[in-house]
Amino acid sequence: MPLVSMGPMLRHARANGYAIAAYNMIDYNSARAIVDAAVAKAAPVIVQVSVKTVRHWGYAPIAGWLRMLADEAPVPVALHLDHCTDLDVLRRCIEAGWTSVMFDGSALPFEKNLEMSLQAYAMTQRAGVGLEAEIGAIGGVEDDKVVDEDASRLADFDECVRFVGEMPDLAVFAPAIGTAHGFYKGEPNIAYDLLERITAALPVPIALHGGTGLSEEQFRRCIGYGCGKVNISTMHKRLFIEGFTRLKAEKPTLEEPLPFIAAQHNAMAEDVAASIDLFGSAGRAAELSDV
Repeated sequence: MPLVSMGPMLRHARANGYAIAAYNMIDYNSARAIVDAAVAKAAPVIVQVSVKTVRHWGYAPIAGWLRMLADEAPVPVALHLDHCTDLDVLRRCIEAGWTSVMFDGSALPFEKNLEMSLQAYAMTQRAGVGLEAEIGAIGGVEDDKVVDEDASRLADFDECVRFVGEMPDLAVFAPAIGTAHGFYKGEPNIAYDLLERITAALPVPIALHGGTGLSEEQFRRCIGYGCGKVNISTMHKRLFIEGFTRLKAEKPTLEEPLPFIAAQHNAMAEDVAASIDLFGSAGRAAELSDV
């Protein structure tokens, strides 16, 4: 089916107590692994792309890969731009065929973040695509974005209410609740009380960033409070590399490249499938046909 916007999918997920996996692709093979796993599980899925990846491969090639993969898939697939701070990149992705984008103004003072997020919101509303926006500072490393632990901060509840109130059709909202990008150095300290207050006050689906390394219980609790989108990036990157290195260690004399590509694909697809099961989205694709 054609690529879809993630907003309707995420509203269905929040209303029905499950979450949709949002995996960051690296190349065509990783994107194919994400979509193949979703098809195997009859689940909706979000393929995310970092700005760094867009600049490496180009707007048209990535959009073309995902259109082709989605057209051949009997499940809803959204193409999402992750953590973008540049409105021009945002615009070019929309023009190339992205069905949702994220403007990340979390490093800015609140008023400036709101001002620029509203510009992104107007752009996406005109184009009919979904927007994700963020408040607070989510710690860790995400491609070119680095937030030291000391600089991370939780979202302010009152600012969240005002922020979302200015953008009633926001596809998904990403408040900082204590999670972090990358692998956790210690136990994640999730502010469940803040998450519960936000989801009780706001009907918009919530994005859970920093999903790599959270426990099953932490995932389930966050999803139960209304997190409809769960981001996984770091683990996908690790498996992208380990798919090659494991096979090389097992068969050091193997010189044919296709088995390495297949091993890489399988490692990533298995992890996506496991996340889909954990997040409760397996078998949900059919429910979204009329959404």
